[in-house]
Amino acid sequence: MCQSHFVGKRRIFLYNGNMVRKVYSISLLLLIATIAVLNFYAYRFHWYWEFWWFDIIMHTLGGIWVASFALWLRFFRASEESTVIKKSSVFFVAFASIFIIGGGWELFEFSMDKFITFVIHNSKNTLSDLFFDLVGSTLAVFLFLSVYNRSTKIENRE
Repeated sequence: MCQSHFVGKRRIFLYNGNMVRKVYSISLLLLIATIAVLNFYAYRFHWYWEFWWFDIIMHTLGGIWVASFALWLRFFRASEESTVIKKSSVFFVAFASIFIIGGGWELFEFSMDKFITFVIHNSKNTLSDLFFDLVGSTLAVFLFLSVYNRSTKIENRE
């Protein structure tokens, strides 16, 4: 539901919390679609091997998506009412999801290197991947808190 009001000569639009949740959900879908398309072209055109920095971008985007999705599951999906959310719980959910998913992915890569491809595992790459997953997760927390604060301020006005 969107309400509009005039402030001076300008018309401003106030969105309720449901609208913010829908926009957040659509953003998650667009982000995962973008990651999937980038990954498809990266493998097709060997961007992971051609551009040393492409892996950094993908892990940062992946960190943003994983943490944002975990935050959506925990705080937006089920709750229809405005509730008070502690920042510490937002950080915990985001970082726990990154360590579970990112750590699981790195274990998968390690096992592939060890048992399938027989390539010597690069621990620097693992640490770099986890670091940029964490950077993405931190960005997701700040984006979530920004959206959540905007949502609760709007809901409190109604």
